[in-house]
Amino acid sequence: MNLKISWISVPSEVLPHDNSDSEGDMDAVSSAIADALIQSMPSEIIDLDPVKLNIASLLSSRLIEGIPLNLQEKRWGGKYYSGDLSASLGETMAFALLERKFDVKFVDVIPLRQVKYLGYSPDAIIEIERYPKLLEFVGGKGLLILNARGSYKWSRSWLVRNLRRDLVQVEKMRYPDNFGLLTYFYRDNEWKMMVVTIKLELH
Repeated sequence: MNLKISWISVPSEVLPHDNSDSEGDMDAVSSAIADALIQSMPSEIIDLDPVKLNIASLLSSRLIEGIPLNLQEKRWGGKYYSGDLSASLGETMAFALLERKFDVKFVDVIPLRQVKYLGYSPDAIIEIERYPKLLEFVGGKGLLILNARGSYKWSRSWLVRNLRRDLVQVEKMRYPDNFGLLTYFYRDNEWKMMVVTIKLELH
């Protein structure tokens, strides 16, 4: 499966972290990130192995069989996916991307969506220094805090709304010493993914 991906990196220092920051600050940042992602589509095209997708799906919070089949347009005939299926697709594709691009072993991914109802948990955590490619990409040691989303229905408002939510969620655990990865898997005539990497402050 060929997946078109849009990548952008966001320095930690541009995200609101202070009590003096307003709601409007996060809205402005989310909107700017969304526009940058849209403009850079595609930054890269990656070929994903359907066998690896099946393995990656075992880490998702909802065990749904035949993930590659659920990616076929003819299977759905234009119908929207359920929330459970969309979430599982988003997680599966994020894990598959990490394995394909950075050699992250599936057994080293710590999935956390099962406790996301607690209100502060991201979807998964990966220890960066285990993987040289990932270490070089983010530029430092620590934890990679992952949040993944999926949707059959694409819109800029969907992206902005979820960016805002996810930035708040991930920053609770990531800031100030770790790294973040936000992924948005969606269908816009074809399957695509937008990825935001949150890196540490520049000194």
